Amino acid sequence: MKNKFTHNIGLKLASVFFAVILWLVVTSVNNPTVSEPYYNIPVKLINTEMITDSGQVYEVLDNTDVISKVTVRAPHSVISELKSENIIATADVSEISSLDTIAIKLSTDIYANNISSITGSIDTVKLKIENKKSKALSLKSTVSGQVTSGYMVGEITPDQNLVRISGPESVIDQVTKAVVDVDVTGMTSDIVTNAEIKLYDAEDNIVDTKNITQNIKTVGVKVNIWQTATVSVNFSASGTPAAGYQATGEIIGSGENVVIAGKASAIRNITQINIPEDVLDISDLTQDYTTEVDIRPYLPDYVILANSKDAIRTVTVCIEGEISKKLQVREERVQIINLPEGYDASITGLEETFIIEIIGLSRDVATLQASNISGTIDIKDFTQERDMTDPEPGFYTVEVDFGLPDNVSLLEPVTVTLHISKSEEE
Repeated sequence: MKNKFTHNIGLKLASVFFAVILWLVVTSVNNPTVSEPYYNIPVKLINTEMITDSGQVYEVLDNTDVISKVTVRAPHSVISELKSENIIATADVSEISSLDTIAIKLSTDIYANNISSITGSIDTVKLKIENKKSKALSLKSTVSGQVTSGYMVGEITPDQNLVRISGPESVIDQVTKAVVDVDVTGMTSDIVTNAEIKLYDAEDNIVDTKNITQNIKTVGVKVNIWQTATVSVNFSASGTPAAGYQATGEIIGSGENVVIAGKASAIRNITQINIPEDVLDISDLTQDYTTEVDIRPYLPDYVILANSKDAIRTVTVCIEGEISKKLQVREERVQIINLPEGYDASITGLEETFIIEIIGLSRDVATLQASNISGTIDIKDFTQERDMTDPEPGFYTVEVDFGLPDNVSLLEPVTVTLHISKSEEE
């Protein structure tokens, strides 16, 4: 029996050896070991709470949390089954180095024992670790674009006025303001919308929010769109200047235009803004009165100025000293008018020629000449002033009306004696 197993032992061992070689050759030909690349494999960071629980935050630098290329060497049968999602890349924060780098570990979730090798184009994740910071910012609302001609942007009202942000201290320190912007191009009516909050630095550059946490990302915003109209602002004055002076009637700054805005129903019938006369009191003044008036309190309800710079108006009430002038008037230029039928009337007390002295502003007084001055005694006015139904016969002292312009008066009134009697025929 022993001779049976040991007989030709060398030949038998050689046969076994060649059989193994043959199996390896066949296997190598049918299922060769090959290399296969896999691209953009994400690296999962684990145990990150070791950073965040200590009040710090981290940022992955240079996109090192994505391996651009991973090469796997394995039998062809394994490679044919392996997909990118089967490549597992991890970096354990607990193993972070003093340079804030973490070694990447590569494996697969299938056929792990059949992998000959697995290598990546990078082998570490680089982190930037710093203190976490938070702050609150007032939310500023703005608009961009142009509304339709004849309209303007009114109030802009967000439904939130604060946004709270947190993140790396160096990033949070860059942020100086938070803004929501609404495009109003071509609008003619109110806008209600949600707008994205954008963060800006001190130079009005947008700050990347990738590493920033916000309590809100968008807010609701209402933008009022108001109709506009151009109207005049009119002033008048109250009071009487000092004796010997008059207001010329000219108010410099009155009648100038402003643009108002409001809902169409509020401004539809407004053509002018009239400022109350008691705003400009010229009582006892002897020279021009100049002042600034804020016209906003005198705007109609629900109406505003399109431009707040138009609110303060500078106005001047012109005041001049009076001059006097003497005119020689003939007696026959004084007439009785509106005498009812059945009555006679006559006047006495005037010389054939007499002097009247008129006072007023130079522009008004200078144009008056004796040749175009006449006096009247109006019986109709006479009876009305005395509550008479009909003239009552008798003698009366009355003033002569010379029909002077409004800003011209007599220094002393001219009086005559009026005699009224019934006609003899009556």
